[in-house]
Amino acid sequence: MSLYKQLWIGLALLMIMVFGVTFVINGLSSSRYLEHQLSIKNADDATALALSLSQQDLDDVLLELQLAAKADQGSYELVEMRGPTNALIFSRTNSFPDQGVPEWLKSLFPIDSEVGSAKVSSGWSQLGTVYIKSHDDFAYGQLWTAAKRMSIAMILAVAIAGIAGTLILRLVLNPLKQVVEQAEAIGARRFFKIDEPATREFALVTRSMNELADRVKAMLTQEASRLEKTRENTEIDRLTGLVLRDPFLRRLRAMLESDDENGRGSVALTRINDLAKMNQVYGRKTLDTLLEQIGSDLRTLIRENRGWAAGRLNGSDFCLMAPTELDPKAAAEELYSVLAHAFESNSIDTVELPSACVEYAKDDTIAQVMTALDGALVSSEHQESMPIVLASRGSSSVIPLREQADLWQRELQYALENKTFRLQLFPVIDADSRLIHEEGMLRIELDDHSQRSAGEFMPWAHRLGRAHEVDRAVVQLALDHIATHLSPLCINLSASCLTDTSFAIWFEDLLLKRRSLGSYLSLDIGESSAYAHPEGFHRLTRRVREFGVKVGVEHMGYMLKDIGKLGELGVDYIKVDSLFVREIDHNTGNQALLRTFAYISQSLGVPCIGEGVSNAAEREKTFDCGATGATGPGVSLEP
Repeated sequence: MSLYKQLWIGLALLMIMVFGVTFVINGLSSSRYLEHQLSIKNADDATALALSLSQQDLDDVLLELQLAAKADQGSYELVEMRGPTNALIFSRTNSFPDQGVPEWLKSLFPIDSEVGSAKVSSGWSQLGTVYIKSHDDFAYGQLWTAAKRMSIAMILAVAIAGIAGTLILRLVLNPLKQVVEQAEAIGARRFFKIDEPATREFALVTRSMNELADRVKAMLTQEASRLEKTRENTEIDRLTGLVLRDPFLRRLRAMLESDDENGRGSVALTRINDLAKMNQVYGRKTLDTLLEQIGSDLRTLIRENRGWAAGRLNGSDFCLMAPTELDPKAAAEELYSVLAHAFESNSIDTVELPSACVEYAKDDTIAQVMTALDGALVSSEHQESMPIVLASRGSSSVIPLREQADLWQRELQYALENKTFRLQLFPVIDADSRLIHEEGMLRIELDDHSQRSAGEFMPWAHRLGRAHEVDRAVVQLALDHIATHLSPLCINLSASCLTDTSFAIWFEDLLLKRRSLGSYLSLDIGESSAYAHPEGFHRLTRRVREFGVKVGVEHMGYMLKDIGKLGELGVDYIKVDSLFVREIDHNTGNQALLRTFAYISQSLGVPCIGEGVSNAAEREKTFDCGATGATGPGVSLEP
């Protein structure tokens, strides 16, 4: 029960108690007072009537007429006259109009006034005695009216006191609302700080929870700093801050094997010709400044473009990987402009910058992509203006972008209208080979009944502005699957589910109709999407968690500097990307990173799952490093 209800109930009980005591006391005193006043009135009226009769010379008929006239005034219950010998001369009783006075009031506060009497005489002769008694119902009517007024006053007092108390309580408890929200967030594994309220008791609770949030954030920041330092020592070019050749190619291979929207994109390569000669002409210091600026500008570029990566493959070759970018020349122009701007800023005459680009797709190999880039780069070097050369990776690369867009617009429209999306299931297991959930990878069935992976069509869905429709379709598909099989299922959602403010509301309305299925469903959100749109992540989790839906972050490991934000998201699980799980049985760097994520997940109280496990050795080492789950080609439900 809320404090507001308790306040109203407490006030009502208090006022009823006060009213009851006041009513009894006032009723008793008022009834005694009215009874006394009626007795006095009866005596005065009897005296006045006796005096009036004594001053008149009346015969029996006139005497009866005078008494009848008095009785007919209507306010008397009894008018009576008896002779000197107590013989009855006249008697009249009257009833009083009903005033709606309840019987319980008459029983609780009885009023019985005394009968007034006076002697009637004629000279020295006594004619008799008159008796008068006013109606008691008149006094009861006054008493009942007073009781009703008191009740109205009490109701008004309760209402006024309740409203005032509610307003005061709202002011007092307003900080408590923030405290409760923070406590609920911590229960959902979201750690953030709030300002301490002025109320001392609330401030103590808030201070403790703020300290907890600080400790969690400090732990995450410390682990992120340690991982970032390790990565810098082994994977980062110290001069430019860009990824070295081997880790860059490993990341590219992870994209080529990706089964989601990152499985299609562009790669651009630009070379600085005669770098050694420039070193002799301008000096090492100037050249280092140039390379530092190139690295800084490229890092800014990849921060502005979610999921992009830049690397220095050797001294003079700079490469840019742009997942989901379907126009390779656009990526190449971005890379070329960064290098050209750096030369201009350092007042160095622009040298030859041959450039090449290629579109990659799922299941391409590193050799195919890099061979295509090298060939296009050689072609660019042998042309006088050294234009950006688009390498031909396959048949789709030679299809104009507009025609590809029209083709996928038709395919997506057909799939959405005819519900030809499919889920290919892969198990996610724990160390004992027990199923955690099945991961449903989205496929689209085309007109020719062939199936394409999400990595092939999701970049086009984003480009054509239809990703939010695909997200809704996969949610419907997942719930239909759960309704049939009643087994835990996980699906991948794009960044559109976080940027589209109506998606969470739509999802909640859908779950209201299918409430029993929510506890079987898990949602994977990409690391870069979750960090880039924390408000959208919170909006989604707030809507779906009450139905038992779990929300986790997948493909973790790329954005180590943002790990500190993980405590504010409130995830139900984390999945470490396959790039950092592959070859983990002999790659000490990946082992250290997975152990760190396992430690972080244990600190947050959530499972840590390794992605892309390809064989038994990797599976065993994944669990040895502290992961609580694993998925990939080398994972099955059999021990």
